[in-house]
Amino acid sequence: MKKLLYVLMAGLVLLTSACSIGSSPDKAVEALYKAALKNDEETYNKIVGGNSDLVGSIDMVADMVREMGGVEKLNFETIKKKNLLKEIEEDLDEQYQNPWEVVMVSPKKSEDEDEEVVFWVMEKVDGDYLVGEVDTDYKDDVLK
Repeated sequence: MKKLLYVLMAGLVLLTSACSIGSSPDKAVEALYKAALKNDEETYNKIVGGNSDLVGSIDMVADMVREMGGVEKLNFETIKKKNLLKEIEEDLDEQYQNPWEVVMVSPKKSEDEDEEVVFWVMEKVDGDYLVGEVDTDYKDDVLK
């Protein structure tokens, strides 16, 4: 009886974690990075959706994450729309019909304020956040 209970609990944990892959934009990007490192193509492809041509291959993203020091060395921050430059907010409003959020990925410890960071536009589709686009840029070129 105890074994059955443990199996059911483990299944529930797996089901819950699978459903929450894209529950918030920053968690979705973090899950994408982790999936790339684990070579988990199912999770990677789910979050990337039909935009693999914009994002790149799973191997390319894994290499990028390794170059940045790994997931544990990164900050995943959802940027409030009011903190984006007005023209960027307007462009994204025109481009996306679904709700969207911007996630900035940057090193946790950085002495260089002018270094490039990665910006992900995550589109909310059927309750999950999926990749709309990705770009590397300077904070000053995107944020107020």
